[in-house]
Amino acid sequence: MSGTLIINARHRLAWHQRLVSDASTAMMWAVWLWLWSPLLQAMRSLMHVGARSMPTLTHLAASFSGRDLKLSLAALVGTSGSLLVWSRFPPVAHSRAAEPLTVRDSARYHRLPERELSEGLTSPICVVHHDEAGRIVRIEAREPHGALRALAG
Repeated sequence: MSGTLIINARHRLAWHQRLVSDASTAMMWAVWLWLWSPLLQAMRSLMHVGARSMPTLTHLAASFSGRDLKLSLAALVGTSGSLLVWSRFPPVAHSRAAEPLTVRDSARYHRLPERELSEGLTSPICVVHHDEAGRIVRIEAREPHGALRALAG
């Protein structure tokens, strides 16, 4: 068995099925590239504008003062530091997990004898009897018979 997760069963397909598969794959690639076209056009126009505005950008960079650089650096460090501190806070516990009920609590809730419930929990076969409303009225613990006894033992 090969280690790949991709199932390649092209050799099992008929020629017309391979043709349809290849054509649909090519069509999907074309649609995917077409969906990217607005972004590519925007990047191309930005590069064109950037080439024409290089003198303007150098003039703006020359007029950039040291105070502006300090403020920009302070904003960058402050934002990064705030995010780092925020990530170190422990997550807020929204709710506590409920503690599991004991056998005594379950027996009291279902109005059953505690011994009957604990025997039903420990036996390999347990029959639960209900009333007309669906409430549990009795739990019967049974021992396996024949072949089941060998499996349970």
